Amino acid sequence: MERRAAKDFTITNPPVRTLIADNQAVLVDTMQVLLTSLGDVEVVGCAFDEVDAVDLTVKLRPDIAIIAVNVLGMNGIETARQIRKLAPATRILILSMLPGPEHVYTAFRAGADGYVIKDARAAEVVDALRRISKGKRYMSEAVSNLVVGDMAAQRGAARDPLSLLTQRERDVLRLTAEGNSSAASAKFLGLSPKTVESYRSRMMRKLEVRNVTGLVKFAIRHGIVSLDS
Repeated sequence: MERRAAKDFTITNPPVRTLIADNQAVLVDTMQVLLTSLGDVEVVGCAFDEVDAVDLTVKLRPDIAIIAVNVLGMNGIETARQIRKLAPATRILILSMLPGPEHVYTAFRAGADGYVIKDARAAEVVDALRRISKGKRYMSEAVSNLVVGDMAAQRGAARDPLSLLTQRERDVLRLTAEGNSSAASAKFLGLSPKTVESYRSRMMRKLEVRNVTGLVKFAIRHGIVSLDS
């Protein structure tokens, strides 16, 4: 039997039943031509908005739904969430213009099985489809590098929670821990009292403390002020 060349991106048999959803018709058509040319992928449906994407997935039960996430237009994350709920056997590949770690985390929490940047080469999209069809997960290399970097930064922040705070937040924290009111801190920093309160609330969320007392204790533990201040 003749072996196929390594550059052939044919997936597997039987054909992978695939649905494509994107609000840009040109991209849907291009993706359909690419996948159909593989021979081992059957494009069973195309959708151009969130409602059709969910309805067609529930009706056709494809093996994989390729869902676009756009800056404007189609909300692919919510679409993925609905598909995961209504058609749990269908695996989901997200095509996104948004490479940031926060977007990747949101997509996987919504039920995605793969995440590929929309300007990726055709070979990468096919590779992602192949892996997902075998029950694996996939992230573009560029996305994966960003996620790993973000995780490393988070581990560092866990070891040094002060790194979570901006310099202005540290200034507000120091003044607060020294017993200054919002008005006094605001006057010292040239801010409004409302802005100082906003900084305090933001720090409470970042540091996971519930009140000003918690901020003061944090400041003492981390040497921002001393008990003699």
